[in-house]
Amino acid sequence: MQEKKTMKVILADRDGFYLQRLKRCLERKGDMIVLGMTDRGPALLDMAREQQPDVILLDMLLSERDGFWVLENLKREGISCVCIMISAIDSNKLVRQAITLGADYYMAKPIQGELLTERIHQLLENETENRREEKVQEAVETVFRDLEGEVSVLLSRMGISASIKGYHFIRSAVVMAVEDQEALVGITKGLYPDIAKRYKTTASKVERAIRHAIESAWKKNGAAVYFEVAGYLPSDKPTNGQFIAVLSEYFRLHEERPKKIS
Repeated sequence: MQEKKTMKVILADRDGFYLQRLKRCLERKGDMIVLGMTDRGPALLDMAREQQPDVILLDMLLSERDGFWVLENLKREGISCVCIMISAIDSNKLVRQAITLGADYYMAKPIQGELLTERIHQLLENETENRREEKVQEAVETVFRDLEGEVSVLLSRMGISASIKGYHFIRSAVVMAVEDQEALVGITKGLYPDIAKRYKTTASKVERAIRHAIESAWKKNGAAVYFEVAGYLPSDKPTNGQFIAVLSEYFRLHEERPKKIS
């Protein structure tokens, strides 16, 4: 059975008695541990830097520097944790400012212990899920950046220059077709308009530019590289659809790639 992670918490409030009450409340069930407590803004920021907590619970009113200053600096330094602002001042304006500066939640005093622990668990679950999604998205985007680079190299070998529009249209078409095989079904009504929208042009101009790029390649090294990719050489230069289909199938078969997240 997988052991549950103990959540690390830092507390900041000018009321030392209140801090002790919060500490007892959070540590009661054994799934949270309070790493430190302070009444000063700069000290809280130092603790966050050194101890990398999962949660910071801070009052808006702190000594030396207030909670807003702490939130600004946490955000500036990229210190990632759940921040819950607490205050005896219940003001919509202050709530908006706290959220704008990076607070994940705002609670007005007095705080019910059960509600506080429930909110902490909810916020941490959301944070974990968001980070997981961000990592997946980053991995997928990296894969497709690599694919674009590979397509670029192949087009350059064919003699299709990056200075012409057809180069960029073909590259986009191949990446889209690798991502979704259905993209090549109804190419004039689907793929061309999608590329046109991306480059702020028309579908007919996309079609002509791709056709021109293939014609240009066939006068250079295009036929030889196409034979290398397709395994056969057509009697005439391929159509736009054939050309994109062959290149996309080549990249799809040579490397497993995840579907891109929209």
